[in-house]
Amino acid sequence: MKFKDILKVALNGLGSRKGRTFLTSLAVAIGTMLIVTLVSIGTSGENLILKEVDVSQLKQIQVMNFKYYDMYETDSGDIDMNDMFKKIGGDTVEKFKDIKNVENVQAFVNTSAENIKIENKEDNQGTKITALYNNDNYFTDEKIASVRDKNKDSSLKPIIAGRNLVKSDKEALLVSKKYLDSMGIKNYNEVLGKDVLITQFKTNNSNITLQPFQIKAKIVGIIGDKFHEDERIISSLDIASEISSYTSLQKDYIENLGYDSVIVYTKDSKNVPTITNSIKKIGYLYVSYQDIIEKIQNSFKVIKVILALLGLIVLFVASLGIVNTMTMVIYERTRSIGIMKALGANRNNIHNIFITQSGVIGFIGGIMGIVFSSINLSIIQFALNMYMKSRDITQSVNLNMPLWLPLATLAFSIAISIISGIYPSRKASKMNPVDALNS
Repeated sequence: MKFKDILKVALNGLGSRKGRTFLTSLAVAIGTMLIVTLVSIGTSGENLILKEVDVSQLKQIQVMNFKYYDMYETDSGDIDMNDMFKKIGGDTVEKFKDIKNVENVQAFVNTSAENIKIENKEDNQGTKITALYNNDNYFTDEKIASVRDKNKDSSLKPIIAGRNLVKSDKEALLVSKKYLDSMGIKNYNEVLGKDVLITQFKTNNSNITLQPFQIKAKIVGIIGDKFHEDERIISSLDIASEISSYTSLQKDYIENLGYDSVIVYTKDSKNVPTITNSIKKIGYLYVSYQDIIEKIQNSFKVIKVILALLGLIVLFVASLGIVNTMTMVIYERTRSIGIMKALGANRNNIHNIFITQSGVIGFIGGIMGIVFSSINLSIIQFALNMYMKSRDITQSVNLNMPLWLPLATLAFSIAISIISGIYPSRKASKMNPVDALNS
């Protein structure tokens, strides 16, 4: 018998019992639907998180002012972080720069001021202030390229008025345009060269009260809207150091406590493992986006396997239903099997007819499951976006079904259905034609 003849006989057999065929296929469809839906949700969640990582960040390594320890294997509760402090001084920054395949190094002092006064405008909400080693350029080539690419505008510049900081600056500030807007200053050109009064009232020790600390600075440049970060002020190193000395109650902050953090920029993302190994040898704790992404991907792999197993359990139960259905079909068609054998059909022909019927059940169930999954994902996506909108969350959720997933699941549902049909098919093929005709 040709395959088209086998397929025709198999379809006719299933068509004569439409209700039973549908219910058996529905069981397969539910298992397929669970696998496709749950794994798609897991994959979409992974993509949503990874999408937030800029490609340029894959070449970055953040170094912290702590001694090295395996932060992924060590329980943080077992570590006294006060004993783990390790100063990052200027000499350490130079060591990082000397590591092979390092393109750039930025060392930061991060502080804040409770009151900022520019002429008659005042902000007392608390403002973040950042300074860099040697007053280095905050806006690296990678940052500028990333912002330009994100906004699809190659003409964007970080400093829209005035100039950038230089190494010799002592009391200079860069202020973001957005921060000036929040203070009610609309014409940013008017504040260029103006004095700023920075006031800090509190120290890190709530039990100690000192006279408010004040320092004057001068605005030398304005940061464009596209380049601002958290309405940030970038100051010369001397200003941030003096504020940090006050809040930490530590004289000569940079000399005694060093820089708060460092970002090491590699020439290529493939150099990250060797550079992190060098940082580890120097003795500092580090975090790289590559490590974070790897941990995220490994976590989602486990999640997706668990979710897929739920669907596989349902598919396994459905396969038992296929065995039962095919066994009933064989008993009902015992006489028909005898007639086919009497007309010249061999064992393989009979076996292939019932195997094909099992495969068709798996195919129908798989297609139904994929359709159900598409509907489920659309409903879940709509519900999630409506919920996020009600919470004033601007980010949207896209639940995508990877092309390989429905194809692989369809193939698997057909395969498991065929395997389930092997026993009943063999039983049918071994029937004695005389006994079958007399049944």
